[in-house]
Amino acid sequence: MNTYEIPSVGAKGVSRHGERFDVIGLGIGPANLSLAALLEPCKGFKSMFFERRADFRWHEGMMHVNSSLTTSFLKDLVTPADPCSPYSFIAFLKKTERFYSFLNARFPTVRRKEFEQYMVWVCRSLHNLTFDSEVLRVSRDGNEWVINHAKGTARTANLVVGAGQRPFIPKCAQACLGPAVMHSSQFVVNTPQVSGKRVVVIGGGQSGAELMQMMLNLPEASAPASLVWISRRSNFLPMDDSPFVNEWFVPGYSDHFFGLPAEQRQGALAQQHMASDGVVQALLESIYRRLYEVTYIEGRNQFCRLLPGSTLESLRAVDDGLALRIGNATGTRNLGADLVLLATGSEFQMPAALQPLRFEMATKNGLPELSADYSVKWSRADHPRLFFQNAARHLRGIADPNLSLAAWRSAKIANALLGKPHYDVGTPPGLVEWGAEAAPPTFLMQDQQLTE
Repeated sequence: MNTYEIPSVGAKGVSRHGERFDVIGLGIGPANLSLAALLEPCKGFKSMFFERRADFRWHEGMMHVNSSLTTSFLKDLVTPADPCSPYSFIAFLKKTERFYSFLNARFPTVRRKEFEQYMVWVCRSLHNLTFDSEVLRVSRDGNEWVINHAKGTARTANLVVGAGQRPFIPKCAQACLGPAVMHSSQFVVNTPQVSGKRVVVIGGGQSGAELMQMMLNLPEASAPASLVWISRRSNFLPMDDSPFVNEWFVPGYSDHFFGLPAEQRQGALAQQHMASDGVVQALLESIYRRLYEVTYIEGRNQFCRLLPGSTLESLRAVDDGLALRIGNATGTRNLGADLVLLATGSEFQMPAALQPLRFEMATKNGLPELSADYSVKWSRADHPRLFFQNAARHLRGIADPNLSLAAWRSAKIANALLGKPHYDVGTPPGLVEWGAEAAPPTFLMQDQQLTE
């Protein structure tokens, strides 16, 4: 085996039947893996996290060769909460003997595949993870949760859900899902045949752009017969990664956003859309250059069509493939396709094991209402505690589903579980004052001096 290969194996934690834990986690993705890593060093505190899959997987269906993180590797599972943690990305580089090579490579950002290797390495280092053990049912017994999982039962007063989101499928496409119509998150897993096919990509965000780049770079003999990229946005727009926009991805802004009235939060989310859902500038440039080569140098000027400002209105199977109706501001057009790839994002889903409890949760528009520590607000006050990871975009802003604040959020949950400020989750002043409450005392003193 390659010395530098990180095998995908589960961690060593296994719970005994009926064992009690101080906290149990449902799902092992980046969010709960972050919490598990922060809780592992806490002596005397018993935690266990359950995952239905046999080993760790992260966006495996979207792991294209050149796909990269859209955030800094310093915003890993632990560093923003505990820079001295042995489970940081830098510690991973050191332990796998690639630290100096990584620096010398001068990558502008980290490949997703390497970041997945890092998270697998963290899994192998922890003892509070149990893979291949799906949580089947969650029930309440007094002040405790009873967790029925594939290998037995466990009990706890605190449950943390980090089961991830599900692919969003447009209604008109749901009946056609299969080998010819799939979500972008399944592309690498299913590896559909594209050679000689009429391929349509729906969605103008990062995942749609990565699919376009991959197919544009195929040799002509392996390439689709035609390629269409459709986006309902007015153009194929870049992700706004400017310094002041990145102030939306810091703890202080998350707390400020949480304190806003619901109407203001909704308006802010709409305004900030392109800070999280646009395409990395370098990728757009790469796609444009490749389109130039295909069109003008290789002479395949009918190969690719770009249709911004367009919406998928209908999709149905026909004798010779698929028929799509695409609408825009000037009317509709019909397209034929053999393969439709839906780069249409993801949405919150309540885990099946928690479905019986959803009517007891305070919700708004189908989303759980959470307290400042990410615990669920109940319609009754006598429930054991339940925390949600990656389910607070409507309450915390566009950074919530992003890696940027995962460690900070986990630290807030860890402090709530431990009942003390074990981790520093304070919101130090940044360069932007989002509200009167955010101004640091030194600034207030200067303001006061100016008005005296």
